[in-house]
Amino acid sequence: MKDRCGTPVYIAPEILREGTYDGIMADVWSAGVVLYTMIYGDFPFRSNNIQGLEQQIVNINYNMPEDTSGEVRDLISKMLTTASSRISIAEVYEHPWLQDIDYSCSFCINE
Repeated sequence: MKDRCGTPVYIAPEILREGTYDGIMADVWSAGVVLYTMIYGDFPFRSNNIQGLEQQIVNINYNMPEDTSGEVRDLISKMLTTASSRISIAEVYEHPWLQDIDYSCSFCINE
């Protein structure tokens, strides 16, 4: 992929840096931003302007409070890293923090 699109706070660093990127791996990054936001109630990357925000993202410069489990911090850090080091979607599902979760849909009509 090569189009730069999306909400700036969720955009992966390789999109800003390289221009071409793997869309699935960029989605893992965005999911990491969502997970961080759900856990900490704030975005991992914040700035008063787009340039500052993009610089933080490109440098992968964020702080992760230590008031949560080591497992969730580990998962977030593996999602919010360079594309070459980022975990895959399959590895996200296999991560220890996500074990013991029942992924079946108890309210789905077709089950």
